[in-house]
Amino acid sequence: MANTSRAAVLHGAGDLRIETLPLPAVGWDDGLLKVEATGVCGTDMAAYHGVNPYYELPCVLGHEFVGRIVEIGPEASRRWGVKEGDRIVVEEYLPCGTCRSCLAGAYQMCDVPRYGGKSIHIGSGLYGAFSDYVYLHPQAIVHKVAEEPSAELVQLYIPLSNGLDWVSHVGQLPPGGTVVIVGPGPHGLSCVVGAREAGAGLVVVVGRPGDVPRLEVAKVLGADLTLAGSVEEVTAEVADRTGGRLADTVINTADSSAALEMVVAVAGDRATVIQVGLPKDGGGGAEALVDALNRKVLTFRGVRGRPSRAVPPTLRLIESGKYPLERLNTHRFSIEQTERALTFSGQDASAIRSVVIP
Repeated sequence: MANTSRAAVLHGAGDLRIETLPLPAVGWDDGLLKVEATGVCGTDMAAYHGVNPYYELPCVLGHEFVGRIVEIGPEASRRWGVKEGDRIVVEEYLPCGTCRSCLAGAYQMCDVPRYGGKSIHIGSGLYGAFSDYVYLHPQAIVHKVAEEPSAELVQLYIPLSNGLDWVSHVGQLPPGGTVVIVGPGPHGLSCVVGAREAGAGLVVVVGRPGDVPRLEVAKVLGADLTLAGSVEEVTAEVADRTGGRLADTVINTADSSAALEMVVAVAGDRATVIQVGLPKDGGGGAEALVDALNRKVLTFRGVRGRPSRAVPPTLRLIESGKYPLERLNTHRFSIEQTERALTFSGQDASAIRSVVIP
């Protein structure tokens, strides 16, 4: 095994450098993972462009990964129930276990910097997976993975587990209910799978005119209806399909404040709306939003990841081959091409999800 690891280190907006970092010495209670594949998340792209809510710079980016344990201490092996050679996924969080959020069971909201966002000046600095190796911190949350699925499929476990949880648990979709998903990116498409698994009666995905390739994938994954029109056109179509009831659960994964207008328009009375995207570029005024909240008695929910219990069933779903999940992974890059991976989706209409493979 090598003594160093290549790593894509973010130093500031638009400043990504491929560096060589030393491998850490593994002790009693930690380990080392060799990366097989890492998905490019929207928060990685946002961090590269200077939107930086979860990162302490400089850091190695990449937090949606699968790999194989190459070294592990005896206490870590006992606690996680894994051994050297096992294949695992690692949740992005590194919860402290003692703060108010952790004690409330909301470890996703812990203020400790997570994988893909922890400074390279802490320990070996190998806390991001756009790299050859990742340090397995004692606070890491790991899940064992079967040998059969490809690494490119397994790295989808974060958006997929989010989609399953957001539709059924957070979104409270009733049996046979209607789901409208705004934004056909990786998380929106994962919510299509979540809706099908939750027993939705009607699954609608809304995109823009340029989203034709993504909307086609939505159909393959199980969407009943895909739309790309004005607020009025989309709302009229959803109303027609539901006898005027509109949606029971609405999930907004679009990075646009203007998408809020679409969301509140297609939401039915007493619907639950899940807000995922990072609002930007204007639109969706507060007055109209508050009016819809009160008039329709809507429930708005924010989300940050998923609880750990959502991960094992997601891994089993990936292993089952039930859905053509390979359609989500459209482009592959090496570690040296990480910067290209972070900027590619905005330049190619066919891009859905990029994967970095060491």
